[in-house]
Amino acid sequence: MAETIYNGFIVCMLILLTVVVFGYFVRTILGPHFADRILAVNSISTVVMLFISFIAVMQGENYIVDIALIYAVLGFISVVILCKAYLRSHHKEKTNDLVNIKEQLKTNKGEDKNV
Repeated sequence: MAETIYNGFIVCMLILLTVVVFGYFVRTILGPHFADRILAVNSISTVVMLFISFIAVMQGENYIVDIALIYAVLGFISVVILCKAYLRSHHKEKTNDLVNIKEQLKTNKGEDKNV
C-alpha cells in the first residue's frame, strides 16, 4: 500500500516537472533578454537532472544517478559556452574600449612622469 502511494507521488512529481520544463521552454523562446534565455536553459537542465533522479529512485538503480551528474556537468558547460559566444559576438566594441582604456592609462602614467 505504501509503495503504491510512493510510486504515485513520484509519477505526480514527474508530471509536474514536465509542465515546469515546458514553461521554461516557453521562456527560452519568448525571453526578452539573453539573460532570461540563459537562465531558462540552465533551469531546464536542472529540472531534467531532477527528472532523471526521480526515475533512478523509481527504478531503484544507482547508476542512473551517475547519468544525472554527467548531465549536470554538460548543462553547466553548455551555459558557459553560450555565454562566452554571446559575449564575443555582441560585445566586441566593449572589449576594444577596454583595450583603449588600458592604453590611455599607460599614456597618462607616462605624462605624469614628465610633469
